[in-house]
Amino acid sequence: MLKKSILLFAIATLLAIPSKAQFMDFSQNNGRVFMGFQLGAAGVHTEYPGFAGGFSFSICGFYADFLISPPRYEDDNHIVDELWKDDKAFTVNIGYQIPILPWLRIAPIIGYCQTNWGYVDASTINLHVDSDGTTTNHHDYDVEERFHYFNYGGGVFVNPVEPLELYAIYTNHAIYGGFSIDLTLMGSFK
Repeated sequence: MLKKSILLFAIATLLAIPSKAQFMDFSQNNGRVFMGFQLGAAGVHTEYPGFAGGFSFSICGFYADFLISPPRYEDDNHIVDELWKDDKAFTVNIGYQIPILPWLRIAPIIGYCQTNWGYVDASTINLHVDSDGTTTNHHDYDVEERFHYFNYGGGVFVNPVEPLELYAIYTNHAIYGGFSIDLTLMGSFK
């Protein structure tokens, strides 16, 4: 991970030299407010990785995100007298975006990851009726064992066009990417 971070920093430095842009101008973070959505994998490098989704938020360079991989069989429509082995994972991370160029930022990331394994009880069913009459169901999920991890890594954030920001994040227990929208340009935080 350290070698990858050094390589990323070296590439960003080489990009900044010929552009004659202000390198690492932290005043670029002032007034930035972004909200985003992401997809990836939570709980990687553990026994129970899974496809995950989540959201992120950054304000004035401070970054936070949440990523969750729910139990896969919890919403299955079958009702049988069986227990299905299942797992779930989630991560919560924070960091600070370091502006390399006006369109490129990197961020060291730290956080928390939790993975669980247990059983989905396929003989139970819980019904939920929405206000529009739509019925959804899910089975009970019972956790048998829970693991806690310190999460650390880094992210790369790119602004190809305003108000869009694309990002990719790699940590020791999650790999994900997504997009954010600049809320200041959308009129929400003027």
